[in-house]
This record gives sequence, structure tokens and C-alpha cells, in this order.
Amino acid sequence: MGGVSQVVSRSRSENKPQLTQFHQRIAAETLTARGGGGTSRLVGALAHSAVDLNPHQIEAAAFALAALPTGGAVLADEVGLGKTVEAGIVLAQLAAEGKARAIILVPASLRAQWREELRSKFGLDAEVVDGDSVREKERQGLRTNPFDNGGIVICSHPFAALRQADIERVPWDVAVIDEAHRLRNAYRKDHRTGQALRKALRKAPKLLLTATPLQNDLMELLGLAAFIDDALLGNEEAFRSQYASGELTEDKAADLKSRLAPVFIRTLRRQVKEYVKYTARRSIVEDFAPTAQEQELYDRVSEYLRRDDAYAIPAARRQLFVLVYRKILASSSFALAATLDRLADTLDQKIAGVECSAQAELLLEMDGFAEEVEELFDDGGAAARPKGQVALRKMNDELSELRACARLAREIKVNAKGDALVRGLDRCFTVAKACNWPDKAVVFTEFRRTQDYLARLLQAKGYSVTCLSGDVGGTDKRQALVEEFRNQSQILIMTEAGAEGLNLQFCNLVVNYDLPWNPQRVEQRIGRCHRYGQQRDVLVLNFLNRQNAADNRLYDLLSQKLALFDGVFGSSDEILGALGTGIDFEKRVLDIYQSCRSGEQIDAAFQKLRGELDDRISARYAAARALLFERFDGEVRGRLRVSEQKAKEAVAKREADEDALVSAVLEDEPPRAAEAEPEAPEPPAKGRTKRAKLVREAAEKVRARPQDAVSFLELPAVNLPAKLGRLAGREGWWFAYKFSFDALVSEERVVHLVLWHDGERFHALTPEEAEAFAALPAEEAKAGPRGATVSIGSAQEEALQAIHARLVQDLQERIATSYDEARDRWDRSVEDALASPRKSVDDARAAWAKARGALHDRSETPLRDRRALCERAEREYRRKLDDLRATEGHRYAEKDRAIADLRKRAEIREKRTLVATAYWRAP
Repeated sequence: MGGVSQVVSRSRSENKPQLTQFHQRIAAETLTARGGGGTSRLVGALAHSAVDLNPHQIEAAAFALAALPTGGAVLADEVGLGKTVEAGIVLAQLAAEGKARAIILVPASLRAQWREELRSKFGLDAEVVDGDSVREKERQGLRTNPFDNGGIVICSHPFAALRQADIERVPWDVAVIDEAHRLRNAYRKDHRTGQALRKALRKAPKLLLTATPLQNDLMELLGLAAFIDDALLGNEEAFRSQYASGELTEDKAADLKSRLAPVFIRTLRRQVKEYVKYTARRSIVEDFAPTAQEQELYDRVSEYLRRDDAYAIPAARRQLFVLVYRKILASSSFALAATLDRLADTLDQKIAGVECSAQAELLLEMDGFAEEVEELFDDGGAAARPKGQVALRKMNDELSELRACARLAREIKVNAKGDALVRGLDRCFTVAKACNWPDKAVVFTEFRRTQDYLARLLQAKGYSVTCLSGDVGGTDKRQALVEEFRNQSQILIMTEAGAEGLNLQFCNLVVNYDLPWNPQRVEQRIGRCHRYGQQRDVLVLNFLNRQNAADNRLYDLLSQKLALFDGVFGSSDEILGALGTGIDFEKRVLDIYQSCRSGEQIDAAFQKLRGELDDRISARYAAARALLFERFDGEVRGRLRVSEQKAKEAVAKREADEDALVSAVLEDEPPRAAEAEPEAPEPPAKGRTKRAKLVREAAEKVRARPQDAVSFLELPAVNLPAKLGRLAGREGWWFAYKFSFDALVSEERVVHLVLWHDGERFHALTPEEAEAFAALPAEEAKAGPRGATVSIGSAQEEALQAIHARLVQDLQERIATSYDEARDRWDRSVEDALASPRKSVDDARAAWAKARGALHDRSETPLRDRRALCERAEREYRRKLDDLRATEGHRYAEKDRAIADLRKRAEIREKRTLVATAYWRAP
């Protein structure tokens, strides 16, 4: 780029700037040019981001940017490979190109995490939009579209679906959908959230992020693809008949893979393990034995929960409530005492005839169990209950039983598991001290009352504690508590409200005080600390009552079969994907706790559950994933190694060029107050963003100042490389042009046209030679051409035409690729949509032919009836034919409109600007 970095390198050693005004002009235009192809387009975003240069992420971001003009892409890297970073790179690059309107749809618990990652890694500010923020603005009299802020907006999937019309009115540059597999059924008409979001974002380019693009049904691919482009995989009927019925043969898989390839990119952890280093997770088990009182309480309440005629538990949601109460029973006597009191009070109300608030009160126990509340409903098979005086007597007996259990729970002042927590923390902190790890732990419990008990217990033992639960409203308050834990306290105690959405890589001790039955929830907990960026091995501390056979078998299943607690990556995508939300798994575990009493029964039930898991973790879909998404490991590794080296070199050059421009243009100016050294340390990305602003400021200052018509430069011959050795002692012209192209693929390019004089006429350097020439150090000269100026003649125009032709050809090839892919999607989509009606026509024609043949057969059916049958068959055939023609007309018209729009967008609009001119000599 005009010798910028080389000149600055030398000027720094001499403590004086030597970047010429000619080079400053070129640098200003080059560093602010937009677009480009491949990974080169991302260099600016990477230079201004605080992220590691992981080649698979760069490749995925470049893939996504290239796919946006024709609908978007699905980024489907395995868990832990940084899909958020990939999307962040895309957002940063689009923002640098002036395309700053972005909406990010995430599960509600991930909103704060996204906002923080964009701020800390990319210096991008984002606004979280939710019901509270909208209502606050409305109270202030602001009734504008809450999503139309001109920048990045983050909101939850359900909230966006509810505000479909507001989102649809905003001209988004990109929409990012995280955890996109939650919308895998969006192809179905009855999937309200998916249908609303598809409509709201139908005009926006989209990026979908998911580690599990295929879980248990090939139809899920249609749900994801429909967000990108309705034409990608056709309609539901056609896709089901073509791919999702029968076995997925290699031919079918190859055909489907070819259709997915332009929009799906997936990298596996094994493919990047040589340059992305993951720490291990190790499990520690702290055994405990409940006291006699605790065991008595457990046995009595467990038997009560097994009764299907309990009056205190609502029959309509019995399974849900029993699930939660069993978890409370295993949590702490302190949580259980209050729950038993509430159950007793509820039953007291029923006896008194006041039942209106009973179930509402019980639902207060459900904080952190939103998925269970949504999915667990009883089938109506509850046992019939007595009525009248018999019922009243039974309710009074049950009330006495509940009151007695509540008294027993309150009499217990010390929990054996609480003592085990203190022992376990002491043991883990001893290990941490020996390894020079931070003296910090994240403790998870499923219940607020247990959280209060643990906070009192640990504070009494001298630990500093921070608590985070569902009562903490707003992303800012949650983040403030995380910062308190990071900077002050030793232990963060969280309920399930904290299991998603927080990055806690600064801590490497995860404590499951209450172990969830849901494997997805366990992985989410551990994933708060054991994730990309963690520098230390992660310890996972669990507690196990060895006297409880069901607890023992459940732990064995989670740790051995599902591999949640040990290893490098935790449970595999295939396993977690096959389990879905994990609610079905919880139901199976609940059934075991409810129905099995002896050790033999428990062993047999868990063995059966293990076999069911083997069936669900289907080899069929593991093979399908491999066929559809995986690439040859050796090829991937080789390409990524090259990509990594190129990216590092390109970013290093970009940073040197930016430093050169800023130091040459702005170094003599006094620092402004806004740029004074901050009192508190800032996120790394903020510093890089400031540098990006300085680059833009320096570029604007260069553009604004008067420019000499011609600059005079000297390039010492001693610096000429061998391939330019013939220029020694020569002189000539150097023209820098900026070409701007707008089309499906848009970009700006600064190119160099260098002419040299051999004594008789001018010759143009090849494009490669011109780039090498432009990178040479140069100094300003006072003198112009020696002797009379020789006419350039046609050399400049011919060389300029050649440069223009090369740029246009390169752009047209890339446009043609995007255009052809989009056209092929439409061709195949139309054929898919017409396959079924064409088959119907063929079937109707065959039926008509059969009816005509029957007219001449000997048959017991009267001729009149056979003629009527023939006429009906003909009418049905003609009706099917009319339907086919109408469908063909509709589908082909739809395709023609889409292709016409695509063709219009593919037309190149161009502009050429002469950036700077110099006469050079190489003495």
C-alpha cells in the first residue's frame, strides 16, 4: 500500500515521520475502502477486534459475508468453537462498511452475554429490547418503533415474534438468530414463533447459529433452510417425499448436501484441536451420608409423593409438581420445610372451601423450571378420589401428615450435604492454591431457599459470597453481580436463572450442589466456565448420597454414558442433540424414583433407560450428519493452517499501515480530552475501536486538505527487489485509482498503475509488479522529470483498460457464482413443488385409461355404470391437469419475478476516481 508500513518502520527508528503526502492519500483511501472478496474483506474487522485469529472462525465469517446477498448462511460449528465470535466478526465488518442495522434474536437468558461479547471483543454497542425497556420508553412518552435505533438490537425469540410488525418495518442489514435449532420446526404452519419470525425477517439477510443443525429428523433441516431461503429445499411435501421418507441413501445424501453446501458451514472440534487449545474438565465427587433425621424425612416425604391420591397436589399438573418436589426433597431440609408448610396451607384452604389461590401459590415453586411448566402435562389418568365425609377425613389425615413432616424438617438444623459442600470447597481450593488457580467457585442450586441457606452457611465459614437468582431483574443488574464475583467475592451461588447466558471463564470450579436430572441443564452449567477462552482445567464438584441407589445410578448414567463431567469437551453434540430439551429424560428419571423401591428394581429401570438412550442416539442421524456436513479432516486442517498464516500476515500489515497513517497525520495534534488515558482499564476492543476511529479521522483530514496535482518521489534503487531491478536509474508515472463497484457482490479497490520509461517509450508494470512497487519506501523529491517531459501516449489508457477489465472479470465471476447458485435454488424449488401435482396427473391419467379399457371388458358391472366411471375419471384427470397448469403458472411466475430481481441486483454499477498522481525516479 504505497510503502506505508515500511516507511513508518524506518521513520520510527529515526524519530521523524517520512510518510509522504502522496502515500497518505493512498493510505486514506485504501484503509477506508469497503467490501472485497474472501477473507481479505475481514482484515479491517479483525484488526479492530479483541479476538484470537482462529482460522475456522475467519473462514466461517468470510463464508457468511459472501452468502448474505443471496439470503444468508447457517453457521453450524460444534459446541465451543465460537459461533458468537464468527457472527461478531460479520457484524463488525458490516458496521465498518456502513451497514450497522442488525437484530440479534437469542434465548432471553443470553441477551446480556451477547451484549457484553460484542462490547468487549468488537467494541460494538448493542441495545437490549424487552418488555421492560419498551414500557419505560412509553412512560417517557416515546412511542416510536423500539427496534429502529439505527444500530444493533438484541431481543429474545418470543419477544420478537410478538413484535413482528415492528421488526418487519426496519430495513435490516442482517439478522442473527442464535440457538436456531429451537426454531427447527418453523416450516410447520402451527409453529407460531417460527412463522412470525420468518415473516418479520423475510427481507433481511440472515445468519443462523446452531451446533445441532440435525438432531432427530431430517425435516429439521427444512425448518432452518426456510429461514434463509424458501427456495433452498422446496416445500414441506416435496422435501418429505424426496429426502425424509425411507432411508437416506448415499445418492440422496449427496444430492441434499449439494443443496445445503452454499449456505451451511460446519467445523468439528477434532479438526481444529491442533491450534484451538481446550482445557480439560475433571470431576470430583464428595460423598455424604444423611443423618437419621434426614433419612426419616426423605423416606416419609418420598412415600407421600408416590401416592397418586394426594389432595394437596393439583391432579391436573401432578407430574410437574411431583418432579419439582422430589428435587426440593434432595436439595435441603430448609427448602423442603417451607414447601411442606405451603402444601399444608393449600390443603387447609381446600378443607375450608377456599381453593382459588392454591395452584397459583404452588406455582411459586417453579422458578427455573420454565421448560417443565411448558411441557409437562398429565394425561388425565389420575386416580379417582373419594368425596364427601370420606374425602374430608382423608384430607385431615393428609394435613396432619404434612404438618408432622414440616415440623421434622424444621427440627433439622444441619444438613449432611451442606457439611459435604464445605469439605468439598476446602478440598478444591487446596487444589486451586497448589495450581495457582483463582480462589473462586460457582455453586448451582435449583432453589432460592437452598441458596439462602448456603449463603448463610458459607459466610459463617468465612467465605465472601454473591447470590444471583431469578429475582434479579434486568441484564445490567445481573452483569453487575458477575462483576462483583469477578472482582470481590469468592463464591457465586446461582439458581437456574444463572445457568444460561453468563461467561465465567475467569472461574474454573463448578459446584453442582443440586444435580439436575436434565443433561442439557448440567452441560449449560458447566459451560459457563468450561468454554472457549478458559485457560485452566475446570473442576466439577458433585455430591452423592451413596445410600440412595437411584441417586447412584443416575450419577453413573450422567457421568459415564453421557460423559458430562470429565474429558476435554463434555457430552457430544450427538448425545445432547438426541436428548432435545431433556424433558423426556427427566420424565423417565421421575418415573424410576416414583415406581421403584428396591435396589434390583432401580438397577433394572436404569438399565432400560440406558438402552433407550442408545436407541435415541441414533447411528442413522450420526451418519446423516457426517454425510451432510462434515468435510475431509486432512483437507480442512491443511486449508485452515494456510488461512491462519495468511490472516495473521494480513492483519499485521493492516495494523502497521493504520499506525503509519495515524502517526503521520495526527501525531502533531494535542490529545483531546475524549482520548485521554482512562482511569479504569477498558475492554481490549474499546482501544482497538478508538484506533479505528483515529484511522477514519486521519483519512478524512487527508481528503479534506488541498492536493498537489502531481507529487514527485524518489525510490532509491538499492531498495528495488530483483524482479524490479530493471527500474534502476529509470523514471516514470505512478497513478493510484479507486474503483467502486456495486452489485450482488460490492467492493472498493485501490489499484496502482505504474509506467516506466526505457528511453524511448513508456511501459506498464504488471499488476503484481505494481503492487510490489507500491510497497517500496519512497521519499518526496523537489525536482520533476529530467529534461523534456516525454508524452505518455496510449500506454496509460491501455494499462488502465487492462486493469479495469481484470477487476470487472473477477467481480463478474463472483457475481456469476452467487447468481447461478440462487437460480439453481429456484429451478430445483419449482421442480420440487411440481413433483406432487405432476404425479397426481399421471395417476389420474392412468385411472382414466383403465376406465376406458373397462368399457370393452366383459364385466358384471352394467355398461351404464362403466361409462359413468369413465366420465368421472376423465373429469378428475382434466381437473388435475388444470390444477397442474395453474400451479405451474404460479410457480414459474414466482421464479421469474425472483430471477428478474436477482438479475437487476447483479448489474454492476461502477465509479472510477483518480486518487493521486506522482512522477517517480529510482536513482
